[in-house]
Amino acid sequence: MLSSAWRFRQFLRGHWRSLAVGAVLGVGVTLSDLAQPWPLKVIIDGAIGHRQQRGWLAQMIAGPSADPQIVLVRSLIALALLVLLSAGLGFAADYLMSSAGERVTMQIRQALYSHLQRLSLSYHDHQRVGDLVSRVTLDIDRLQEMLIAVFDTFIPNAFMLGGLAIVMVLVDPVFGLLSLSIAPLLAWVTYRYTLRIKRAVAGARLADAGVASLASETLAAVRWVQAFTREDHEERRFSELTQESLGAGLIAIRLKAAFAPIVDVVSVIGTILVTYVGVRRVMDHHMTLGLLLVFLAYLRALYRPMRALSKLAYVVSRGTTSAGRVAEVLEADHRIAERPDARRISHLAGEVELRDVTFRYSRDGHPVLRHANLQVSPGERIGIMGRSGGGKSTLVSLMPRFYDPQEGAVLLDGTDVREFTLASLRNQVSLVLQEPILFYGSLLDNIRYGDPSASMGRVREVVEDGNVEEFLDQVPGGILGHVGERGVTLSGGQRQRIVIARAMLRDAPIVILDEPTTGLDQATEQLVLEALDRLTEGRTTFIISHHPQVLAGVNRLLSIDHGQPREASVPAGTIRFPLPTREAQ
Repeated sequence: MLSSAWRFRQFLRGHWRSLAVGAVLGVGVTLSDLAQPWPLKVIIDGAIGHRQQRGWLAQMIAGPSADPQIVLVRSLIALALLVLLSAGLGFAADYLMSSAGERVTMQIRQALYSHLQRLSLSYHDHQRVGDLVSRVTLDIDRLQEMLIAVFDTFIPNAFMLGGLAIVMVLVDPVFGLLSLSIAPLLAWVTYRYTLRIKRAVAGARLADAGVASLASETLAAVRWVQAFTREDHEERRFSELTQESLGAGLIAIRLKAAFAPIVDVVSVIGTILVTYVGVRRVMDHHMTLGLLLVFLAYLRALYRPMRALSKLAYVVSRGTTSAGRVAEVLEADHRIAERPDARRISHLAGEVELRDVTFRYSRDGHPVLRHANLQVSPGERIGIMGRSGGGKSTLVSLMPRFYDPQEGAVLLDGTDVREFTLASLRNQVSLVLQEPILFYGSLLDNIRYGDPSASMGRVREVVEDGNVEEFLDQVPGGILGHVGERGVTLSGGQRQRIVIARAMLRDAPIVILDEPTTGLDQATEQLVLEALDRLTEGRTTFIISHHPQVLAGVNRLLSIDHGQPREASVPAGTIRFPLPTREAQ
């Protein structure tokens, strides 16, 4: 548990004052709790037994007077003050440490989400979205429960156990050690059950991640599920995974349920032993009745934190498992590397060059691009054709550095893209993909995603140029109207025109179009093509498509053949724009 918390120590540093003060207050709570049985001892031995009190604490409670009534009143006042002091210190310590745990967890969640967004596409290509969402949500929640349990339960009870052991041995070494004799057995039981619970929880968490992943994937594709009437099939898959999760969870719950009673049984054995020996010592006048009651109170207090710690086993086991899953992502080093001396670029002319580029998606995988070379002049329109999986999308993905080639270099305006900062490089590229992705929010928010600082005047221009205004009056609320998640309340053509307007607003010198008209009817395709023509005017453009209408107007047509872009013949009927010579440029 502490090792799991230590893995996130960088997040704890900003809260060390709250944690330190909370720890000091926790020590105060422990001391006041340790003192609470002593007023009862003074009442029994002093007020009732008329015995002279020994020890500084008992003498301070009893006071100098031997009057039993005064001793009784002073003892009751002392007991009330100790209880109030413990309650006040406990509230402050609990608030400081638990609030620190909440803030630390919030920072971990933000760091995890931020790190996930910056991990390379090569990392995300091998992950399930549902599992990553589960780490950001459920795993963080369980990590939070563990951290709060550490601050709120473990540390105070650890203080109490240590304080009780020290005081009991100091007051009566022989009887104190006898009272603590049961502790090793309790520690062994706790250790064994904690390991078993942790293994069970790890299995349950893995099953939970599978459930979350399946739910995320199925709900994202619910149209296809319904279209192919596969609801029953998906229900069976979900039921199988939930049954697996339930089985693993029940094992952990059964272990948790058995743990606390076992601790109780062991504790009763210790209580019987101590009570028998203690009563015999009182009867033999080797111990006062008041002191025996103090030891019995300490013994009860000793087993209470042990029982509390035993109940933590389930929370801690879940938390440590989730902590490992969260740390696994935070420690993943799959980000596109940015050089320390990388420079920010404000605007490129749009010249693109691939120089002897070789790229594969995995270290031992087959090269998708092999010694590829390509030279594109500013403002040139390049059509790209080829078989599926041949490397078309890979080629254009190297320009904004979604991936880095294993060999060779990609140059923009004669400079290796690795010389630029990632943010400024990607600001030079606009994308219009086959699947137009919209975010939950208004149309204005989605268009401004390309440039959040754009004025309304500029937004109105791209709305007109992107042919968005053609359907704007059909959307409730107009440009301020909200669209559903992923834009499901709009048609494919409407979503694509919004994406084109977003790309226009970005005003980047390089435009990448990847099958931008797939699945559109003829009328809608014409509107999209008009918008695309305005978007690409004067910009270096790469168009991946097999549709002659989309490829109309390209200066060159390339085909990816065996991992290399090669010149292909322009389809009949397309219009070739004259390409300016380098001397003219």
